Parts: sequence; C-alpha cells; structure tokens
Amino acid sequence: MHKKVIIDADCGIDDALALIFAIKSNLNIIGITSVSGNVNSLESARNIKAILQLLEKEIPIYTSDLCNLHGEFIDAKDTHGEDGLGETYYGKDYDEHSIVKAEDFILDVLSRYEDVDIIALGPLTNLARAYIKDKDTFNKCSSILSMGGTYNAFGNMSPVTEFNYYHDPKSVELILESKVPMTLVTLDVTRKIFLTPDMTFGFKEQNDIGRFIYEVTQFYMDFHRKVENFDGCIINDILNIAYYLDPTVCTGLTAPVKVVTDGETRGQILVDAWNMFYPEQKECLVLNQVNASKVMKLFMQTLELKQ
Repeated sequence: MHKKVIIDADCGIDDALALIFAIKSNLNIIGITSVSGNVNSLESARNIKAILQLLEKEIPIYTSDLCNLHGEFIDAKDTHGEDGLGETYYGKDYDEHSIVKAEDFILDVLSRYEDVDIIALGPLTNLARAYIKDKDTFNKCSSILSMGGTYNAFGNMSPVTEFNYYHDPKSVELILESKVPMTLVTLDVTRKIFLTPDMTFGFKEQNDIGRFIYEVTQFYMDFHRKVENFDGCIINDILNIAYYLDPTVCTGLTAPVKVVTDGETRGQILVDAWNMFYPEQKECLVLNQVNASKVMKLFMQTLELKQ
C-alpha cells in the first residue's frame, strides 16, 4: 500500500495481535504511538517493543502523557493482566520513553506527508492532543479508523459503553469536531472476532507468533470465562487491520455521531441513523456487520497459522 500509516495503541493483548497482523501485512507503518488505556503509555510502549523484537522489525515508538484529557488514568489490567500481555511480561526488558511526544510526532508526519491514515486501537487521547495543538495540521490526516463505541451491541463498561471511549470521551468529542473522515469499528462487529482455546492450543507448536498468541491469551480467556461466561477471547483490534486491508469484510451506516462525555453513560455514542437530531455533527461510518470467517481467514493466513 502506498499510504503511510500511524498506528496508535494502548498495547494490551488484542492490540498486540493487531500490531503483529499489521506488520506481517506489510503496511507502510511509519510510527507507532503509545497511549494509555489497557495499561499506561510507558507499559504499552514496552509491549510494543517486545512485539517488534519478536518480529525482528524496527519501527519508531512514541510515548505520551499517562493521563487522559480529564486528568485521569483508568486501566484494564483486570482484563489484560498487570503487564498488559496476560502477565507473560514479554516487555519487562524494555524501557521505552520517547523524547518526542506522540502528539508531536503525529503533527510532524501530517505536516510533511500527504495520504496519512491513523489506525487507532485504543483511546483517542493522543489524537485529541494533536488536534488541540494544531487543528489545521491535524485536519490534513486522510482518515481515522477507530476501534471504539457500541451501536446496538451490549457494552463492556456499561450496557451502552465501550472501554476506549469510556476511558477518554472528551478526546472522542474533539476528534468528532475535526474534519478528518472517521470510521468507527464498534463492538457490534468486534464481538464476533474471537479465538477459542482449541485454536490457540493448536497455534503454539506452529511458529513463534503462534506460541506468543497462545501464551498471552491464556489470562484473557480466563477473564472472558469469569466475566462474560464465554469460553474464548474476543480479539477486537485485529478487525481494524482486517478492515483496513479489505473493506469488504464489514459494512455499516453513515450517520452523524455524538458522544456522551460524563454521567452514567459516559462514552456512549449516539448514532443519528435517521439524520434527525444532530445535523451539526460530523457523519461517520459506523460499522455494524462483519464477515467474521473472512476476517479470521485473512488473519491466520497472514500470520501463517493453521486451525
């Protein structure tokens, strides 16, 4: 692909799988920006570095402040483990802290290049900081593909909210103000992308990536069993990569979108499907249907894994 890509990640387990997928797909990734979410930005960067070492790749990593735009830090270590990678501690030997902040890297790239897409796997804090600092430059971004929100599917932070947008709803509000075209990869589609214990057990003897996936997903599967009564684990973020590679894997609706920034339904997206209530809001493509088997086939073929 000729387009340049920035991947923004709060590197937990599904983010790690998405990064492996993206790198093995030979996307033109010019930098990975680390954001707080599943773990804090520095912990996320260590995990990203571990993945790059696993794949023997050199891609610059840029870290950011630890808190969201509300000055809070909320993590998901109950889901992803204390280290973010299922308590395997793959990232323990790395100390990643960039001199250039993530938001400054984003703006520098957008000021120098055309055709830059951002694939956001976590909260939109880094993107919002870049937008606040220089709106004109940020608006040069070609597109944002954001894993976030839920349309009709049940949420994972409340019945109507998803973690990334719950974590920093103010950042979502700001990016919805921007002029950058935006696609939301919602829980409606990501909940249908999952691994089972039998699948990962079969991966572990196939190659180094298969072994990594088996090891980091054991904690994740335990969480899904305890909390969601589901024998497997949902790997939300790989769908961002699959859709970027092949937009035919998902469909959705284009509609104005708002976000709730506080209160009991903080992080909820309000999708004006009939275009009746929010004519002033930016229209986004909200993905709500997915060909899950096609996604998983692409993922496994790219990682050279067999079921």
